[in-house]
Amino acid sequence: MNLLYPIGLLALAGVIIPVLLHLWNVKQGKTLKIGSIALLGENSTSSSKSLKITDWLLFILRCLIVILVAFELAQPFIKKTITHTKNTGWILIDRNQFPAIYNTDKQTIDSLVNSGFELRDFNLGFNQFFIKDSLVKNDRTNDLSYSTLLRQLNKQIPAGYSAYLFADHQLKNFDGDLPKLSFNLIWKEVKQGDTLKTWQTKFLGKAFEGKSTSIATSYTTGQAQNLPTVKVSIYDPNGNDVKYIKASLSAISDFTKRKFEVNNWNAAITDANVVFWLTDEPFNAVLKANATLFSYQKGKILKVNSIMNLGEGSDQKTELHQRIAFDNLQGNTIWTDGFGVPLLIKKREAELNHFYFYSRFNPNWGDLVWNAQFTRAIVPIVLGNENIQEFGFEANIADQRALDQQQLVEAKMNKPGTSTSATHQDLDQILWFLAFVVLLMERILSFSKKTEHVKN
Repeated sequence: MNLLYPIGLLALAGVIIPVLLHLWNVKQGKTLKIGSIALLGENSTSSSKSLKITDWLLFILRCLIVILVAFELAQPFIKKTITHTKNTGWILIDRNQFPAIYNTDKQTIDSLVNSGFELRDFNLGFNQFFIKDSLVKNDRTNDLSYSTLLRQLNKQIPAGYSAYLFADHQLKNFDGDLPKLSFNLIWKEVKQGDTLKTWQTKFLGKAFEGKSTSIATSYTTGQAQNLPTVKVSIYDPNGNDVKYIKASLSAISDFTKRKFEVNNWNAAITDANVVFWLTDEPFNAVLKANATLFSYQKGKILKVNSIMNLGEGSDQKTELHQRIAFDNLQGNTIWTDGFGVPLLIKKREAELNHFYFYSRFNPNWGDLVWNAQFTRAIVPIVLGNENIQEFGFEANIADQRALDQQQLVEAKMNKPGTSTSATHQDLDQILWFLAFVVLLMERILSFSKKTEHVKN
């Protein structure tokens, strides 16, 4: 039993009233008749007191009335949990794939529909449809991952329903771990006819062939490719930072097999693909179209105790000791410091890809050049705007990798579809009835006591 207003039990203190009434019992003294006139005088009323409970039944009834009223004020109720078992649920199928799935699993789907299951589009909203209109073309495409749809299904499917899902296990349809499900899920895997897919992609200017199976995806380079040499020109009047750029270019060349032609800057160079202008002096030369210019930005030097964020995929800590105050230059932010203030800005201007660096490669400004992420961070600058952290993990329609079966087992609930509901049964009427019965008994008993006293 639960109480809605437990403070109402303070009324139990009222039990003290019948206790006092029955403990304090005053009896009238008896009159003694005498025959001698000499003993006649002013009579005094005599009484006797006794601290003991008389009329136990009447006392108990009165205490019980106070107790029942106190509990009535506290609003007692009984909480019941009712478990319902249902044999109905949803059949989840991407409506665009329904004709093909229905041809292979017709018996299963018909059996479920006849037992009360509803056909639902495995898409946003889970709209209901019927077999008779399933051949009508559906222009709606599914852009949501299975993980997102299952999270939404957790909130939308009625309590106690089971779900039969007809879908593949391909990894490209998931984004992260599967949610813990609150309903019984039976996943009927839809097998794909061709388990080997291939496609072509480019990375760092080279062509790769991707091959994917249900187990893994691999990339191989094509035949020998005649890639153009990347011409790099470096201007470093102090001669302190040029060695770090050259070392990084050498490492990039070894990894990508691209050839780099590195020269010191002079005004006669006009065909450079990349120019590293390692000074805050103005750059006034003319470069060919779509060339890349990397320059040190001029401004106030700030002492900082921060880190450098080189973008996604750079998980190693890179310390930053000095930087140039940011001047609100508009452009695409490539690198930032630990406070999110831009360190490297890319801006398209005069047919150039201009990178403005608000620090220096000198180790006195930070330990970027000693970090393993430095060469990786330079790659997009010298070889184009390549998203190197996603190579090998990019989404491709031909990706055949499948989700680990253990993740599906952990997400499923292998118990029958049940639902529980909590109900509150109020005890007001029962308590009022008991209080009325007890009060009636108390009145009858009290009246009979008074009648007996009058007769005596």
